[in-house]
Amino acid sequence: MKKLMMTGAVLALMACKKEGGNTAVLPQEKTQTTVNEHAVAETTYRYVAEDGSSAHVTFGEDANGQYITIFSNNKTIRIKHSEQTADAEIYRDHDIVATSKGDTVTIEQEGNIITLKRAKGE
Repeated sequence: MKKLMMTGAVLALMACKKEGGNTAVLPQEKTQTTVNEHAVAETTYRYVAEDGSSAHVTFGEDANGQYITIFSNNKTIRIKHSEQTADAEIYRDHDIVATSKGDTVTIEQEGNIITLKRAKGE
């Protein structure tokens, strides 16, 4: 009788699906890379601001050169590549400067600074 109950308990545990999973393990980062018929190559990542808001940042290159596109709060800005330093890419357009360095994008406009960090898994 004990063997039958023990076997039933083991089978019941094996049949259960694990819902929660190990929350300490981060899933693989999701990116989207697109190349279309106009020779535009883009890679999009999700970034998070210090206040927790989310932004989609696209790094691209077309016939006119490199650019960065930032989409957040239903607004999109596209900034052309300006220069490259030893450890950063700098994009400028009018009064907006975006600097991409490692997993961080810093946006400066009229004295306001917004720092975005690449999301660790989604």
